[in-house]
Amino acid sequence: MAGAVDLKRYARRLTAFAGIGAFNTIAFFLISTALFQWAGLSATASGYIAYAVLVPVSFLGHRRITFSSNGAIAREWLKFCVIQAVNLVIVGVVTAFAETGQIPGWVSFALISVLIPALNFVIFQLWVFSGRAA
Repeated sequence: MAGAVDLKRYARRLTAFAGIGAFNTIAFFLISTALFQWAGLSATASGYIAYAVLVPVSFLGHRRITFSSNGAIAREWLKFCVIQAVNLVIVGVVTAFAETGQIPGWVSFALISVLIPALNFVIFQLWVFSGRAA
């Protein structure tokens, strides 16, 4: 019986994670496009600003909805920000392979689109919102 309960909890978390991810993806597209088209910012600046704006939204959504965490918010926020920094490094490394012609650009975006959410789901569960201090 415990296995069925764990499976339901896992499925609920995965569904919530995907829903929050979808919301943030749509919001990122709208914010970055608005900054680029209407505010006249560069694509790079628009993307980074939109990403930065959505980090707290993502954190709160995953903390409250996906993982229903009661942990220390400051500690979880710090861990979450560390993972976001790692995500940016992953984006930089993977897109560098595309920039140097080692892989097509679309492959780099596909890798990023799969790798980061998969890693985030696991790391958020095991470390960021685990309730453990370290």
